[in-house]
Amino acid sequence: MAAACSWVLVDSKAYIDDDTNGSTAEEFTNTSNHIGVSLWPASPPIPSRLSVHVKWMHPGHEFLHEPKILCAADCVFLLRVAIGSISTRPTYKMSDYFIYQLATSTGPLLKLLPHPYPHLFRDDDVGLLPRDDDFTIAALTQPSYFKFVLYLFKSEDWYWTSREVLVDPPQTPFPEPLPPGRRHFGHVTSSVITIGSRGAIGWVDLWNGILLYDELPDDDNKLRFVPLPVRLESHGGHALECCPKPYRSVSVLGDCLKFVELEPSGDRLPGKDPETGGPNIRVDDWTLTTYTNCDITGDPDDWKTDFTVNASNIRIDTAMRSGLLRCGMLLRKTDNSACEATERNLQNLWTYQPVVSLNGQGTVVYLITSVKVRHPKACLLAVDMANNQVQAMAMIETERSTDLWLNYFPCRISTPAA
Repeated sequence: MAAACSWVLVDSKAYIDDDTNGSTAEEFTNTSNHIGVSLWPASPPIPSRLSVHVKWMHPGHEFLHEPKILCAADCVFLLRVAIGSISTRPTYKMSDYFIYQLATSTGPLLKLLPHPYPHLFRDDDVGLLPRDDDFTIAALTQPSYFKFVLYLFKSEDWYWTSREVLVDPPQTPFPEPLPPGRRHFGHVTSSVITIGSRGAIGWVDLWNGILLYDELPDDDNKLRFVPLPVRLESHGGHALECCPKPYRSVSVLGDCLKFVELEPSGDRLPGKDPETGGPNIRVDDWTLTTYTNCDITGDPDDWKTDFTVNASNIRIDTAMRSGLLRCGMLLRKTDNSACEATERNLQNLWTYQPVVSLNGQGTVVYLITSVKVRHPKACLLAVDMANNQVQAMAMIETERSTDLWLNYFPCRISTPAA
């Protein structure tokens, strides 16, 4: 059977589950616990997930936290798993790092990596570049003002290296005033992308730009800076003070970068919401804008605007409206507890984390929507930007995380095909 390439939206938090399937691969941890990893693919907007199960574990040991997918690219996943004594306080030094590969000549494969300690880095700092049967893992840190340190792990060498790298050309000061504590030349990585056709890994600061590392030549000690479009009108003029993950994302489609921005409009109301305990926010509307960059240089003019849609103008056909009504997205309870379907529209929903589809021309954007901040019920919507309508929807679980970002990320995988 041949392998067919498709794409999925993956939950970055792996599930702890005993079920296995044809994608299951097994390996031992550093403490000799025997684990397995499986992929459970689904077609977007239904999220896919990875599960980790224990085949054998030392008595008194347990998962110290939920396993996490640090990054993924083209059928290769990097996971962090921590298993230890119940009485032990978990630390990064206790985590094991695994590579899970779907498409190998012998089937799915799970490999334990040498621990990167003492080169500790944040989960968001790590990227992955598959190279046929090999791969490169890269993590970028900024220990001081202009200093960047790149940590590399190449599968053919099977050990970690590190070196200082420079940004070329040097970053220019940010064009807007910055809040206290944020540096003009500081790079706060929100996500890491892989441009496989160019052999490059990019660390994305969603308020600023992308630092690109070209795998070849591998002796190059320079990073290229690619600025992002600057639009700071939203968020009450305090955009740079908040986390950008709920509002912006960068994806790779073929040889091009895709950037999407969500700008909500509304108002923060006094107090907290009595139902969720979260912020009490009135949402009046929200706007989605997508951009494409196929040149990927340091010129801000490389970004071309594709589409801009307002939620108040997005069409919802009868089937989609019925689905949104059934899951409670368009229902609002009145004082007498009656449900009035006409009282809430799409533009009044709390909406966040836009992600561009990796299919076709990238005209579809997936995003999470709920009636309130931190509400346990949520939907993943697919909005067709070219035709200005809701294309698909699916209910999702939010019990594991009711923060502003659930971190579903797009990823290409291979699936068996006849």
